[in-house]
Amino acid sequence: MKLSLILSCAIVMFSATLVQADSLQDEIDAATKKFCGGIKVTAPTTNKVFSDPKKVKVTVTRVPNSLAKVINGVDIYSINSKGKPTYLGTPWKGTYKLTKSATLTVNVNKVKGLKFPSQFMFRVWVHNTSGPDCTLMSKVFKVKSGSHSNAAEEDEQINALDANIDRGCFGVDITNPATGDHKSSGALDSVQIQRDSSSPVEVFNALTLFKVDLSTREPVQVADAWAGNETVHSMFNIKSTLPTVDAADAAAFAYYYKLSTTTQHEESCDFYSHPFYLDA
Repeated sequence: MKLSLILSCAIVMFSATLVQADSLQDEIDAATKKFCGGIKVTAPTTNKVFSDPKKVKVTVTRVPNSLAKVINGVDIYSINSKGKPTYLGTPWKGTYKLTKSATLTVNVNKVKGLKFPSQFMFRVWVHNTSGPDCTLMSKVFKVKSGSHSNAAEEDEQINALDANIDRGCFGVDITNPATGDHKSSGALDSVQIQRDSSSPVEVFNALTLFKVDLSTREPVQVADAWAGNETVHSMFNIKSTLPTVDAADAAAFAYYYKLSTTTQHEESCDFYSHPFYLDA
C-alpha cells in the first residue's frame, strides 16, 4: 500500500513537472515572438562566396516598433563535410543600434585557426533593452583565404562543397532506429530525433516510412507515420506503429524513415534514418 502510494505520488509529481516545463517553454516562445519577431538576417545570401576573410558582410533587418534593439555580437560557426556545426568564436563585438537595417563588416580572421576555403554561418546577437536577447542564424556562406597564389585550387574546392549544407540542411539526426536494428512486426516504434541548437532547421513537418527491396534496392513508401508543424528546440520523439509483415517480406525488405523539415530561411530539407529490419 505504501509502495503504491509512493509510486502514485511520483507519477503525479513527474506529470506536474512536465506540465510546468511545457508551460515555461510556452512562455519563452511567446516572449521570443514578441521581442524577436520581425528581425531577420538577410545577408549573406545562399551560395555567397567572400574572397577576403577580413571583409565578410552580414545584414540584419527589422520591422520597426517601440522596442529598442542593439546588435552587440556576431559569432561564427564552421560546418564540416558531414554537416556538423562547430562554434569557433566571436569575431565582432560592439554596440550597433538597429533601426530598420544594419550591415556589419566582420573580420573572421580575428578567430584563430580558421581553415579556408570552407563553409561558415553567423549567429547574430540582438539585445532588447526591455526584454530577452534574440539570436538569429545567417544562411551558410563560403570564405576563401584571400591568397592569389592558389586561387584556382580554392575555386575547385569551393565548387565541391556540399550544396545541402549551403541550404541549411544539417544539424538534425535520427538517433533511433540505429543501423541494423531488428524491430517486431506490428509493434509501436519510438523514433528519436536530435536537433543541434545551431541548426537552421526550425520546424518538423512529417515522418514517412519507406521499405527497400534488398534485391533491387528500389524504395517504396509504406506509410505516413506522422504529420505536423512542430517547432523543435532539441529532442523530439514520434510514436509510430510499424506494419505487420510475414516471413517472406521480413527477409526481402529493409526499412527507413524520412523526416521532412523546414529551416528558418524557409528551405525544405529531408533527413533519413539508418536502415532497420522487421521480424515477422
